[in-house]
Amino acid sequence: MASVFGGVEGGGTHSKAVLVAGNGKILAETVGPSTNHWLVGVDKCTETINDMIQRAKMEAGLDPNTPLFSLGMSLSGGEQKDAIDRLIAHMKEQFPNLSQHYFITTDAIGAMATASDCGGVVLISGTGSNCKLVNPDGTQISCGGWGHMMGDEGSAFWISHLAVKTVFDAKDNLVAPPHDVTYVRNAMEEYFQVSDLLGMLSHLYRNFQKSHFAGFCRKLAEGAEAGDALCQHVFTQAGRVLAKHVEAVLPGAHESLLSGDLGLPILCEGSVWKSWQLMKAGFTEVLATVASSEKFSRFHGYSLLTLQQSSALGGASLGAKSLGATLTMDYAANTNVFYKHTFNSSQ
Repeated sequence: MASVFGGVEGGGTHSKAVLVAGNGKILAETVGPSTNHWLVGVDKCTETINDMIQRAKMEAGLDPNTPLFSLGMSLSGGEQKDAIDRLIAHMKEQFPNLSQHYFITTDAIGAMATASDCGGVVLISGTGSNCKLVNPDGTQISCGGWGHMMGDEGSAFWISHLAVKTVFDAKDNLVAPPHDVTYVRNAMEEYFQVSDLLGMLSHLYRNFQKSHFAGFCRKLAEGAEAGDALCQHVFTQAGRVLAKHVEAVLPGAHESLLSGDLGLPILCEGSVWKSWQLMKAGFTEVLATVASSEKFSRFHGYSLLTLQQSSALGGASLGAKSLGATLTMDYAANTNVFYKHTFNSSQ
């Protein structure tokens, strides 16, 4: 199995694993629950990774007891070196037949490795949020990625929290809501199976589950699509704050990232991007303002892309690269441009 490489995309809610041959052919794919070790703990994280890879080996007709050549993991929460070292040591000890070699990076870097070898911006909005600018020389600039206590702006959790907080503030007469809260309050009570605001406290504290709380975002998207003004408002705000992440990293972009046919390529990862039309007004408004500023005169346009393949593929590629091996990657087939904007020179 020396020529088989593994990759994992580890999210805050769902995860995916792939096995890839050296020529880039995907041999098997499997799915599993969260592998964010900050949320589920090291034991659960590594058990899930092992389970996905072992199932993928069997699906590909490979011997589960023969280690992969390498396993590259693109994990949410994969930033801290000490934590990464502990994860790898734990996998080697607990699952000696999993892989010969290991490599762990962040979900953002794994996504970019799937999309391009020339760099760009990765803007994640799933359960949580994160933004990284990756230059062609590999240098990185980050904004966000601090989790729900200190960030996650524009994520499903953040959108859900903003909507719920608006209901609470309206009830307390603390802050006047920008729109009627009736739909959001009713949807909240139905989703969380509560009859009043006091019933929400267990979901917010004692029995808090980030992925479940973030799941309320789907109900808000349904409300926005049905025309509820408050639901539409929270998605517009999400679009604005996600664009602010791009603004934050933009000063560090190398010229080559800004001068191509796509303008600044922004890879959009996470389920919240399925609601792009709801966020579009806020997102484009902020970046139009940025482009009109003298400070950002180099910023002439941008393109939004989505992955056609799991970022587990990028994880596998980076794992191979860390050992001096190269996986064949078809970057053009791995991405799709769903929105492109060029600013007028008069802006």
